[in-house]
Amino acid sequence: MEKSLIHSNELHFISKKRIHQAVEKMVESLDLAAGSTTGFNIYTVVESYFTDLEKRKEINQLLNLEQDVCEEIEAELSYK
Repeated sequence: MEKSLIHSNELHFISKKRIHQAVEKMVESLDLAAGSTTGFNIYTVVESYFTDLEKRKEINQLLNLEQDVCEEIEAELSYK
């Protein structure tokens, strides 16, 4: 049975619990002391990016990621 992949227009379907579990694994694999401290909360950043379209657009703008660039990156990754 083929695994169903979630695409960028479906990120909001991922549960907050699952997002937090994945971030926890990332924090552990990077040997970070914590995923959240004063002024830093990777859990909130990732959760907001995945679940809030407006926040995702704001984050993309801060990183100078235009929509067409994101789509190009996704297309490139899907060919690999």
